[in-house]
Amino acid sequence: MEPHLRIGLAALSEFAFDGGDLKAFYAKLIPLVQENPTNAGVMMDLSVLAQMQGHQDLGLAWQGEAFKISRVYRSIRQTPAKKTVLVFAAPIHMGGNTPVDLLLRSDEFDVVTYYPSFDMSPEEVPQLPEHDIAFCAAPADHAQAQAFYAKIRHLAALQDLKVVNLPDNLVKPERELLPKLFANVPGLHVPKTQQMSRDALQQMLALGNEADVLAETGSYPFIIRPAGSHAGFGLEKIDSREDFASYLATRAEDEFSIGEFINYASPEDGMFRKARVVLVDGKAYPSHYAIADHWDIWYANSKMEESPWKRLEEEAFMDNFRTEFCKRHQNAFEAMNDAIGLEYVGFDCAEDADGNLVVFEIDNALIVHNLDSSEIYPYKQRHMRQIFKAVERMLSARCQSADTAQFPDLSRLVWPPESELLAMV
Repeated sequence: MEPHLRIGLAALSEFAFDGGDLKAFYAKLIPLVQENPTNAGVMMDLSVLAQMQGHQDLGLAWQGEAFKISRVYRSIRQTPAKKTVLVFAAPIHMGGNTPVDLLLRSDEFDVVTYYPSFDMSPEEVPQLPEHDIAFCAAPADHAQAQAFYAKIRHLAALQDLKVVNLPDNLVKPERELLPKLFANVPGLHVPKTQQMSRDALQQMLALGNEADVLAETGSYPFIIRPAGSHAGFGLEKIDSREDFASYLATRAEDEFSIGEFINYASPEDGMFRKARVVLVDGKAYPSHYAIADHWDIWYANSKMEESPWKRLEEEAFMDNFRTEFCKRHQNAFEAMNDAIGLEYVGFDCAEDADGNLVVFEIDNALIVHNLDSSEIYPYKQRHMRQIFKAVERMLSARCQSADTAQFPDLSRLVWPPESELLAMV
């Protein structure tokens, strides 16, 4: 099973963050597929470029064509790596799996990704590429996660593979499960959530019995989103019965998650602050800290780049994370780490007015990167390098050559300009 070469998510993401013309670069790759219809690596890069421009269906179509040729890909690197990690990834959209390419930015590891099909039969035993360690990157909350993880466990047992992030019993970090899982953890608050169909919601509104149907979740206001969605997709605050009806009228989905609204605005200034934290081998690291004047906040809409005072606060949060935020919530971090059972996982969180840790989402596929401008965010690089080094240490410790593993002083990997990217393929 020889991997096809591709530019890969990390290099294309850096190209995009640096202001590269995605549309033009996409157009330049098309002739390469026309000249060689079996160039699956270029098809995978076209898939990523299409999705980056908001064309997910087109991107998934390119990916589907690539999978007809190969399901194994090696991300091109400028410097030969010392070791190889084999990543088991789900055949889904570009942001759905753990972003291993973005986490392994030095020359320590080559990244080879294998995309088994969801319907792969137990009798199918593929010949895997050579590697030093394997990693399961499939999203733990995916609808088919249990079956997918079971197939990887079966494959690992047959071939005697060491696979990181592959627990014996997967705990799916679904929004409906998490409040029950952590109900008895002091200082940890997870918004209560329940899933309902469109028909059930419409019947509830017709009868006017929200108080009964949503009693376990709470009372107005609620948070609603399409079931299984992330990154604020379709997310709205519902203050009344009329808001419910208006929301349903604008959505095409049939299943929705209705959650408790937690006002986590800071009492001092009314601003909302949300952190992304990752656990690597049980140790917590800060990834970012977003501040905004609205509750529906994620880093992309917080306008951190426009506000020096916000960045100063984020820098202080990250610099003092170990002695302040982490110290205050160590008990909650340990409870989440023990319950989820993954060596690598992330979560988005905040603090409420009472000092409780409010956890909105736990996910092994949250985007973690160091692509933000080092001029605007000079403090971020050192903190992201700590995460990357921790991930490398975690993988190297499980390699056959763990006793001789060396951990480099990581620096930001600068990818070549468009002309050289094109030359790669």
